[in-house]
Amino acid sequence: MQVDLNKLKTFHTLAKAESYTGCAQRLCLTQSAVSHAIRKLEADLGYDLVDRSGRKFRLTREGEFLFQQCAGIFDRIDDTLDRLAAGKGHRISLTLGAPSEFGSSVLIKGMAPFLNKHPHVHVDFFLDPYLLAPLLSDDLDIIVDCIPHVHETLVCVPLMREEYVVIATRSYAADRRIQTIADLSRCRLLSFDKDLRWWKNFINALAGHADFGCDTVIRISSVRGIINAALASMGVGFVPRYTVLRELESGQLMELFPDTEVLNDQINIYLKKRNFEKPPFPDLIRHIRSLRLH
Repeated sequence: MQVDLNKLKTFHTLAKAESYTGCAQRLCLTQSAVSHAIRKLEADLGYDLVDRSGRKFRLTREGEFLFQQCAGIFDRIDDTLDRLAAGKGHRISLTLGAPSEFGSSVLIKGMAPFLNKHPHVHVDFFLDPYLLAPLLSDDLDIIVDCIPHVHETLVCVPLMREEYVVIATRSYAADRRIQTIADLSRCRLLSFDKDLRWWKNFINALAGHADFGCDTVIRISSVRGIINAALASMGVGFVPRYTVLRELESGQLMELFPDTEVLNDQINIYLKKRNFEKPPFPDLIRHIRSLRLH
């Protein structure tokens, strides 16, 4: 049986992307070209690879088997080419993903020494709250996230604990007479969401032992936005401590309820198992682990 490896690569990319549009974008082809390549591969093999009976993308049983076998082959080819490139000092490009505030405040600020030491490595940054799907589809090579991810293809490397703090200006706290947690009922809370899921680490720490409520919730879709709103005395915010160290030290903001043992998140590094020992990932992981939340 003669099989065109280019068409096989197109099928492998399609199966990973689970989308003709996504496959076309990654291979710089038209959707029509992708569709034609898959149809031709199916004709050469003598069976369908893609189940076209429903609206959602799905492989047939034969397509799933072929994808699993192809994954190992193309991963080994990519690994071999990457190792050859690294050995020759050729340019290696990768994309590092992280939540916006952590990425801009910690990773980007701390990456210059790594890039200076590894001039053949090019790093792009993807700052977004949703990182798992693009990591699994290889749109991202490595991510740093406080959301726990469990997947058979991933390695998890513990990084650090993320502490949180409740913040407000002294003028806002005085105006709303904030002394106890129950006093938040007279306050506006600044949150990523109206349901206060963003505040879950604080609320769960109370374990029902304190009245918790608020006057209203102002939804703000970024940590920096929450900080700026707190600085403007718009309300009470809840943010990672490292993001407001300067404001707390200078007195621009104050920490409310410092004796409350707010639950922390674990920040981890995630990457594909096949990349874990492949250059330059070990060096990059060591560098990220050397960074501190300042």
